[in-house]
Amino acid sequence: MALDHRHSECGAGYNLRMTRLKTSYKRCDVVLLVDEETGARDESGRFVFVSDGPDCMELNLLKSLRACYARVEVVPFGPDVIATLTELKKLRPRIVFNVTEWLEGNRRLDCAIAGLLDMMKLRYTGTGWEGLQLCRDKALSKRIVGAAGVDVPRCFTVERGARAVNPGLPFPMIVKPQFGDGSDEITKASLVTTPRQLRRQAAAVHSNLGEPAVCEEFIPGRDIYVGLIGNEPRVLAPTEMVIESKKASAPKFATYRVKHDGYYRSKWRVKYRRAHLPRRVLRTIADYSEKAFHALKLRDYARVDYRLTDEGRLVFIEANPNPDLTPHNMGMYLCFPGIEYRHLIPRIVETARKRYRRR
Repeated sequence: MALDHRHSECGAGYNLRMTRLKTSYKRCDVVLLVDEETGARDESGRFVFVSDGPDCMELNLLKSLRACYARVEVVPFGPDVIATLTELKKLRPRIVFNVTEWLEGNRRLDCAIAGLLDMMKLRYTGTGWEGLQLCRDKALSKRIVGAAGVDVPRCFTVERGARAVNPGLPFPMIVKPQFGDGSDEITKASLVTTPRQLRRQAAAVHSNLGEPAVCEEFIPGRDIYVGLIGNEPRVLAPTEMVIESKKASAPKFATYRVKHDGYYRSKWRVKYRRAHLPRRVLRTIADYSEKAFHALKLRDYARVDYRLTDEGRLVFIEANPNPDLTPHNMGMYLCFPGIEYRHLIPRIVETARKRYRRR
């Protein structure tokens, strides 16, 4: 649901809804469902986040939700699944804002959490279990998106314990975990130029993460990130990552440290900015992003990552069904370009509600 900027807070209808809810707290408006590791229970039993700084995504979400809805509660999803489901059942939320990413550190269980919400017939924001499972598999998602008419890099998979044998892809290649997230295990060494480096890096993924390795052709060029919102969806203005340092040792792509180490980004002058692109490329971005969104069964909001070559070739790298929703995740106001953060979070909620009403 597009928000009318004539409304100063959260769009048409909110004031009326909040007035009605003030007289009755039988149901919770929104439950913010988070990973248990993000906080702990205090003496009163209230869940408190470990971090209370401006970069705490969950705290920013909570503040934004409470600015628009009368009753918002936080529920951590932990290993005691029955206890979590019992708490959800007791709160009877009108909708769950689901930002869980793992269970006991296992990221491949994020789809199981969504599946449990479906089993309980709870309405929730974001991609369902099918889409989460498809996006988690870096090899499968590329095959699906490629079949939908999107340009994808050639790749092959090396199963755990197997010796990496190149079936004929040209070097350089980039080696990454098949089910990784947030650039897990992606370092400068992930870019390989010889068969020996390929074998060594695939073995490192097997040893460190215990999962298969995906080896794909490295696409030189610009890192382009595209946010999507709604279920049509609306394709937002693209953002790009720029590494301003020209030193030979500077990173050439988004490694784990580039994404998660602020000092490292400062050292190499890594910045995010709106991408200025030719209309032809923008049309391709819109086309590819819509195709990827539907092919991977994404819902409500997502982000698609591309590489753009100097020749104008746009190549799909991966889709993120639950991108970071910290306000300044990719630089000042670049979390989802073109939408103010105070409007973004309630917009996701209302988008999900509208999707359920259409069923």
